[in-house]
Amino acid sequence: MNRIADVFGTSPVLLPVVHPIGREEALASIRIAHDLGVRGVFLIDQGMVERDVLLLMHEVRERYPSLWIGLNLLSRTPERALAIAIATCGFVDGIWSDDAGIDVHVAKQSRAEAFLATRRAHAWTGLYFGGVAFKYQREVLFVDLGFAAAAADPYMDVLCTSGPGTGQVADVEKVRALRAGLGDHAMALASGVTPENVKNYLPYVQAFLVGTGIEERLGVLDPAKIKALLRAMECG
Repeated sequence: MNRIADVFGTSPVLLPVVHPIGREEALASIRIAHDLGVRGVFLIDQGMVERDVLLLMHEVRERYPSLWIGLNLLSRTPERALAIAIATCGFVDGIWSDDAGIDVHVAKQSRAEAFLATRRAHAWTGLYFGGVAFKYQREVLFVDLGFAAAAADPYMDVLCTSGPGTGQVADVEKVRALRAGLGDHAMALASGVTPENVKNYLPYVQAFLVGTGIEERLGVLDPAKIKALLRAMECG
């Protein structure tokens, strides 16, 4: 199921990741993305502390009511991030967690179940991007990638994977293996994406979460880089 197409009306989509080093810089970056026709953004608590990121999310919602706004709180489990966002802001369009807690070596995915329980308790209808085989998290052997993707399927709207580190390119064969286990379920890629390589992932990926590749410097989005990436996604 391609929830990306359902929510955004198109696939694939670019979702810029805004590192809020300051309120003004973050608002300027979000304005750039919005004015270029980007359908959504992710805010991540790298720069501002959690409370200020949540306040920023509320302000962005008021300024750009049609813009989809996702959130990644790095120190929180996905269920806590969702509960905190709802308690603070009333609603959040998307939650992204680097670690969705999927373990191919156990039958019961207890950590993933915890998010489902919180989601049901709040009747939340947003998009959950769950990290699987994600940078700096538990290693998933190549032979297990398909199994990990299949195990993740019931627990998230979008499986989110990455390269081995921030800004580092993901192995196309890794992405292909995850896709084989996912079937038609939506997948996102969250590191190392550039106009030059995005075409390699287009057969497999429905959402690109990009920060470093479209920044002028940390926390400041570069409109020329965003335009170039959007063109490459359209032409790929």
